[in-house]
Amino acid sequence: MRRNIAAYAFLLSGRWIAWFLLCCVAAVLCLYLGNWQMGRADAMTERNDLITENYQAEPITGQAAVTAFTDTDPGQRWHPVELRGSYLPDETLLVRNRAHDGVIGYEVLVPFRTARGTTVVLDRGWIETSDSGNGTSSRVPAPPTGEVTVTARLQPPESTVARDSPDGQVASISLESIADVSGLDVATGAYGQVADEDPAPQSAPEPFSEPDLDYGPNLSYALQWDAFSVLVFVAYAFSARQKARNDAWDREYAAQIEAELSQYYDDDGNFRSRGDGMTEEDVVRRLEMVDDMPAHLRDIMRPKRVKRTYAVRDAEEEDALLDAHGERG
Repeated sequence: MRRNIAAYAFLLSGRWIAWFLLCCVAAVLCLYLGNWQMGRADAMTERNDLITENYQAEPITGQAAVTAFTDTDPGQRWHPVELRGSYLPDETLLVRNRAHDGVIGYEVLVPFRTARGTTVVLDRGWIETSDSGNGTSSRVPAPPTGEVTVTARLQPPESTVARDSPDGQVASISLESIADVSGLDVATGAYGQVADEDPAPQSAPEPFSEPDLDYGPNLSYALQWDAFSVLVFVAYAFSARQKARNDAWDREYAAQIEAELSQYYDDDGNFRSRGDGMTEEDVVRRLEMVDDMPAHLRDIMRPKRVKRTYAVRDAEEEDALLDAHGERG
């Protein structure tokens, strides 16, 4: 037991303590990254659960539907609401740089005055850029006129983007910015993505696609980082074990060479020839070579670990065949 402990005394050296501390730092970093990825995975799960619960739910109606636009409630995102009122087409705004099926275009925002007097912002969908090549929008489909019943899904407002936009356009769906641009007293708690209009218009922007329930690779990444936090210590232990083995072999090899060369000296320490042509200078040089052997030469000369195999050897297989043949005979 003491011999085994002594073989690992090098672990108390400054170099190996520094390596151990570095492994601790690496493990803490891996755990931090694992927790960060797990947090992202939890956020994705929460988002998908919210979509699953709200997207196809029965629409909120009446005053509760209007209140959903004035009071921000993250738990109502994607939930349908049913509104009655009329569009304000003269206050239409286009949101720039919006992608749809990999194509950049615009989203069409039209304020909607509800029958209860509150004005909300509705996103009617996506339109492409025009063919003129100057980046302007294509023709904007007009909303239905008169009293309309609209079903829309709630979305939280976006943050303000400090970027100038041409007249009639905005850089983001920041409801406070839209209120400033339009001069209307619009609800700033949420806006709606239009899902249905009654009566239906003759033409409409491209509707919104159903969101994907994508959980992403974050959970897998979290488990990988947690595994790395353990593997750094496994690598440390393996390196320590390998060094202990190499040190033991080095000592055995040096002792073997020393015992072999000691035969050239008598009990009084005088050199004596064995008739093999070795001189005392040759003996001393070989001893010094063992002591000063570079690390890469020691790695070459150390015995390789023999892999255990359970395969049947050729001789054993041949004996088995002969025995079987003898039994049949």
